[in-house]
Amino acid sequence: MVSSEVVLPLVIFFALGVPIFLLLWRVFVVGGEFRRDAQHGRAAVDIARRADVSLSELAAVVDDLRRRKAGPEMSGPSLRASAEALRRYGQEAASVDKQTHHSGNAGLEAEVERALRAVELIEHGRQLILDPSGERVSEGETSVKRGYLNLLHAREAIKSRGEEIAAAAKAPAPADPRLRGKSR
Repeated sequence: MVSSEVVLPLVIFFALGVPIFLLLWRVFVVGGEFRRDAQHGRAAVDIARRADVSLSELAAVVDDLRRRKAGPEMSGPSLRASAEALRRYGQEAASVDKQTHHSGNAGLEAEVERALRAVELIEHGRQLILDPSGERVSEGETSVKRGYLNLLHAREAIKSRGEEIAAAAKAPAPADPRLRGKSR
């Protein structure tokens, strides 16, 4: 038979050890969630910042094309480089979007794709302007102008969505862990 000298310390150990273990486990789980949320917020802000810089530079080039300060031949390399950069940003944004809650708004990836469509519209217009027959120059100029405006709006939307994701990452989590899991 087991003596009370052995049983009593074991009972006390388990009575104190189990709650302490559960408390520590919960602290590490919640802390990991906070770190992960903060990391996604920083990634969203970084993508938004890089996209803003890239699109601002491209907007200056397209503005020169739109105002006929530069020829359509000169803007081609910038458009291709921006399109490639936006594709990479879109892939990064997709990984951020998988971890964030959208609350009815378009995700960061959708906003980056919007900017990419604007670049493609500008490229389409540039190609029409370069057409040797010259019959569709007016249509090309219209495409460049619409693409330029879409580019500016997409740039602002990317910046805004990146800030929203970062703010949501800093916001306190719901008290009920079941609600927290469903919002992700």
